[in-house]
Amino acid sequence: MKIVYSWLKEFLPEAPSSARLEELLAGLGIETEFIQPLVVPHPKIVFARVLRVENLEGREVRKLTLDIGQEVQVVSGAPNARAGVGMALALPGAVLPDGTELGLRRIAGVESFGMALSPKELAVGEYAGGLMEFTPDALPPGTPLAEAWGPDEVIAIEITPNRPDWLSVYGVARDLAALGMTLIHPNPRPRTTPITLPFQVWLEDTQGCDRFTLSYARGIRVGPSPLAVQRRLYAAGMRPISNVVDATNYTMLELGNPMHAYDARYIREGLVVRRARAGEKLVTLDGQERTLDERDLLITVKDDSVTRPAGLAGVMGGADDEIQESTTEVALEVAHFDPVMVRRTAKRQGLKTEASYRFERGVDPDGQIRAADRCLELLQAWIGAGVEVAQERIDHNHTPPVKPILFRPAYTSRLVGMSYDQAQQLEVLCRLGCAVQPASQAEAFEVTPPSYRVDLALEEDLVEEVARIVGYDQIPITLPSFFPHPDNLGVDEPYEAQERLKQVMAGLGFQEVINYAWSSPEECAQMRAPAPPVFMQNPQTPDRTALRTALYPSLLKNLQTAFAQGEQGPFLLFEVGNVFKETETTHLAALLCGDPVPGLWQKGLGGGFFALKGLLETAARNLGSKVTVEPEPQPYLHPGISGAVYWNDQKAGYIGALHPAIAAALELPGSIGAAARPEGNQPQIFLFELALPLSKGPDIFSDIAKYPASMRDLAVVVPERTSYAQLERLIRAHAGERLVGLEIFDVYRGKPLLEGEKSLAFHLTFRHPERTLTDLETDGFMQNIIAALESTGYSIRK
Repeated sequence: MKIVYSWLKEFLPEAPSSARLEELLAGLGIETEFIQPLVVPHPKIVFARVLRVENLEGREVRKLTLDIGQEVQVVSGAPNARAGVGMALALPGAVLPDGTELGLRRIAGVESFGMALSPKELAVGEYAGGLMEFTPDALPPGTPLAEAWGPDEVIAIEITPNRPDWLSVYGVARDLAALGMTLIHPNPRPRTTPITLPFQVWLEDTQGCDRFTLSYARGIRVGPSPLAVQRRLYAAGMRPISNVVDATNYTMLELGNPMHAYDARYIREGLVVRRARAGEKLVTLDGQERTLDERDLLITVKDDSVTRPAGLAGVMGGADDEIQESTTEVALEVAHFDPVMVRRTAKRQGLKTEASYRFERGVDPDGQIRAADRCLELLQAWIGAGVEVAQERIDHNHTPPVKPILFRPAYTSRLVGMSYDQAQQLEVLCRLGCAVQPASQAEAFEVTPPSYRVDLALEEDLVEEVARIVGYDQIPITLPSFFPHPDNLGVDEPYEAQERLKQVMAGLGFQEVINYAWSSPEECAQMRAPAPPVFMQNPQTPDRTALRTALYPSLLKNLQTAFAQGEQGPFLLFEVGNVFKETETTHLAALLCGDPVPGLWQKGLGGGFFALKGLLETAARNLGSKVTVEPEPQPYLHPGISGAVYWNDQKAGYIGALHPAIAAALELPGSIGAAARPEGNQPQIFLFELALPLSKGPDIFSDIAKYPASMRDLAVVVPERTSYAQLERLIRAHAGERLVGLEIFDVYRGKPLLEGEKSLAFHLTFRHPERTLTDLETDGFMQNIIAALESTGYSIRK
């Protein structure tokens, strides 16, 4: 929202400087984006009146004869140049806002005494397709434009969705006045004439439109708006069009009520407000033909028994009834439409307008009459004598009364934590436009908010208003003293556990990513993830229609993006986020692509899989837990490299290599690993996904060992399909309680082993806490292990 400083001063004569206003606005909760001075035209840019326009044979440009107190001629290609219109002329020696200095020039063989200026060349707007038009008597010819366009500023503010009353100059002035400044209330009084209205209005949908007013004026002469008005409209971000359209936009920016002016010749018997019918079409003011939805609210023109669409209610009018140069009669609509209905219509039709922006947030349902009177008053002032405004107007009002709110001043002090005087609180509410009456309850009042404050519905809202106007900076900074309720003890433990898990993953070299929780059935099918059961009613895009059921698809898409941007890796990514199946749960997913430590793994060890598994085991140890992996297939994992993860002996998720079909579908760079691929079919993308919370391991403390350990090595020949986890369980089960360490240090395939066999070599560490073990004792432990292995059918490699 852009506010012209001089415009604000018309309502707040005591308004301080723009720099001080920025501070006051911040205290009211309004953020200032920037303050920018308006460009003041150079002294040699003057007002000129076009006397004659002559075509130059064979040229696209034309010769204009102008009155600037004397006759001069310029050459211009402006298509809207015509006799009788006012314009801005840059004389020789003038300097344009972009720094261009003009001189006397010859164009198409004709001497041009200056340059006819467009809004862009005047630095007031972006339009550069023609002259900036003025009324012929806007200024005496030859008057410097700077006399009408003196120094001024634009204050751009950020409007929060709950405060639509700030979407007008008067609305911001009204809030500032609550700080103690004098406010000039608008009281428009157009001159009225007893004229019979030539139309009627029928409301068929009072839910979508609970108030509709239609006023009438005749004797209209369409032309440019006054100079000051055009400058303010441009500064506020709107392009001037004509005095009638500009009056509606000017009033909307000033008072906050959107409105629409119809050429009264084309509305026949009157207007009907109804829902659209299937198959109906409407050409809107932007020239687009739109197919209407049965949920859209329309303004239609009644002609006998037929009603044809004339506008999308609260969004945009139709092209058939717009104001034209020949318009002499105007029907002025100022209404109140349902915010939700307007928002949905604007979204369906892909239309965002100044009107819909305001109606979506909530327009004052009681400001229509004042806004209509102000617009009609402006038309009479700008056009002059001859404009007749009908004394009668149509006003269908079905708005419900504003409900009072019970307010207890003592509650304000208790809730804010600061003592406020009761009289001070009531004065603040009155300054904000609230009506205050004593309530039947002792020490309480009934406060009726003004109709434009749609955000005030609860007692807490009124408390906030008192604190806001008195000043948040007045609230003392104190450390709250309280003790948590027993029910709240430990409620932050899940969060702390997640943060600790993230720290551990980051410490292992993983980079955290945060993805949207959106997915689609097509994506889930492609990624072989569970089908989504939860869908969104208003999806933003076709590929974001459901909530995700797993995290790993998002990590794969992150990897896709990284490769597309030319990243080389290795990639270690993880995410902690929610997934949505039968219930909402939190998962941890991690992805490894490439060799995190080049040269660490021997060929044949599987490279990335064991690297990821080792990182997971390290994470578990850092969290005081243990991890084991058991072979188990999963649809999204490689059939030969897939396993279930057991965290402290509880199944938590899966780990493995990405299925080659998914890698191919995503066009990832091959499904064959670059670091370790002895058989030529080892995938290079590895991942795991675990359900949180992960069980907590036992808290174990042990002293530093006082006695030396006894070490032994053991190599076991087993079938190829035998896993490390199977051997580990067997060895630990028969080693006895003195086994304190078991590590694999070698995997061997080849002669003299038979095909389909492999050798796993282990380091075994034994220790007694109170003495040194003898060789005889350690050998006994080893014999028990060997006997168990051999009885299972495995052999010991000598």
